[in-house]
Amino acid sequence: MKNMELELRKIKPDVLKYLGKWKNSYDKARIIAELILFEEGGELLINVTGSENGYFPGDWKTAAVRYHSYAPDTNDVVAFQAKFTLDEMEAFLAMNENKGLLIIAGYFTFKKNDERSDFFVREFFHKI
Repeated sequence: MKNMELELRKIKPDVLKYLGKWKNSYDKARIIAELILFEEGGELLINVTGSENGYFPGDWKTAAVRYHSYAPDTNDVVAFQAKFTLDEMEAFLAMNENKGLLIIAGYFTFKKNDERSDFFVREFFHKI
């Protein structure tokens, strides 16, 4: 019975407070200007708009989001992850919420092995 309860809780996460548009708290963001978290067909999705001041401006399209709880027997969503394939690199976004801000740690890996360094960026977003 316990395994069945775990499966039911995992199917019904509480993501409502995260749904909507989030804007970068820094006007001259290096990577992401804003994002939208939404549900479609029972799946949590993210659409990212890259900063015009940054390395990858414009629409990054939509990616699936995996959510994470504090424990396997809870449905409290506390963190997310998403992966994007951009023209010349892979982007892995690790997200969590703290004090009303959505914090994104971005890991960026170039597809070609050249003189450019893979890099990490942390950015902060508020819901609008």
